[in-house]
Amino acid sequence: MKKSDRGNQRLYLGVDVGGTKIQASLVRESGEIVARERRPTPRQKGPERVVAELEKCMEDAVKKGGVRTDDLTSVGVAVPGVVDPDEGLVVNTPNMDLTGVDLGALLSARFQLPIIIGNDGNFGAYGETWLGSARRARSAFYICVGTGIGGGLVRRGKLWRGSRDSASEIGHMLMQLDGPLCGCGGRGCFEAIASRTAIERELREAVAAGRKTILLELTGGDLSVIRSGMIRKALAAEDVLVTETMRRASEALGHACVNVRHLIDPEAIVLGGGVVEACSDFIMPIVENIVGTDPLPGAREGGRVLLSALGDDAVALGAVAAARRLVGRSPFKKRFRARMNYPRIARFGFGEITVGKKTYSRDVCIFVDGKIKKRNKSLAKKLHGSAHVVGPEELESLCRRGPEVLFIGSGASGKLELSEEAKQYLAQRAIECEILPTPEAADRYNRSKLRKAALMHVTC
Repeated sequence: MKKSDRGNQRLYLGVDVGGTKIQASLVRESGEIVARERRPTPRQKGPERVVAELEKCMEDAVKKGGVRTDDLTSVGVAVPGVVDPDEGLVVNTPNMDLTGVDLGALLSARFQLPIIIGNDGNFGAYGETWLGSARRARSAFYICVGTGIGGGLVRRGKLWRGSRDSASEIGHMLMQLDGPLCGCGGRGCFEAIASRTAIERELREAVAAGRKTILLELTGGDLSVIRSGMIRKALAAEDVLVTETMRRASEALGHACVNVRHLIDPEAIVLGGGVVEACSDFIMPIVENIVGTDPLPGAREGGRVLLSALGDDAVALGAVAAARRLVGRSPFKKRFRARMNYPRIARFGFGEITVGKKTYSRDVCIFVDGKIKKRNKSLAKKLHGSAHVVGPEELESLCRRGPEVLFIGSGASGKLELSEEAKQYLAQRAIECEILPTPEAADRYNRSKLRKAALMHVTC
């Protein structure tokens, strides 16, 4: 396919190089993810190994998409730490082996494409502002809690990089004088208190001191790496040690949000990263309580704290947004905005629905990328006792990649409904929801020009 023929089908590669994993996503100009590849990040094996894994991950993502690297328009690569985007130089990465690497030059020579290297927190903020929870905000601050803690500030579609390209490094904001040692060499940094690395360290120290925890069972006794999913399971089991540790980390995150409000006062603060995504049910009430009791008022309402609507894809999609700006096609300019190709709901009758060219005799889900799937009613029945209740568990799949609006066809007589937890799920990600009898919902879905998803109930 020639670039001149592509139009809105131009392809970009967005890469998220994290302390745990490398993720490369092949993305259309509309934000549709065509293919994705993930590989573990080599630990303490030198920069050459990290670069080799990065290149292989990029190549595999392109192959999965059924294209070649010369079909790409440009590439964005996100790295944790201080980066000089103009030079493509990784200045410092406290949590991985890329410090001092001229990554831009290496990848440009390998792929012969326009490539931009940037900070992962900055690109995460870009992703959430383009397609995620902050899509309607004029200013947004993104906080990513993972192996480390990154941040990024976007105002009116532009990143605030600072005079030294080290702005928004919230992970290295001092929060505890003479506190624990951070990977940057300082003490008491936010990252040294509330990142997954800090949480792991605190848990290992407690176990070494004789504390009991279900994590020993979940990890098979090996606490060298404690995944966010394991922490989530331990919280669900009401593990005392994990609950205490996560409460302290969540309180630190809440106070960090208050500091951001006092210093920058953005329209939205978006929380993301593996720890938040896995444990948001535990973390958010604590954060919201701390932010809600902030004694310093503003002149008006605003400054909401939201959860990432893009999850693991936020940084990679933000890297694509940066790659688009690099070649003069910023997604924040109206003339370069591209829409998804959505199927049309052609017909609805009691007990069946036609979406695109196919007729279904059961409930259907239409995802943000336009793909259609039969609804799994057994999940709703198992969790809520009725297929007429939609809970957050269903929405986690249906609302991945950040729809602006979710249409729910509630049946011919309007019996399908959202649980209170599902309503909260949508509110925390700034996703609008329209619940209407299925014929009306289908019509609204067809006419909407927003980034959208749908669940259509086809019976009563």
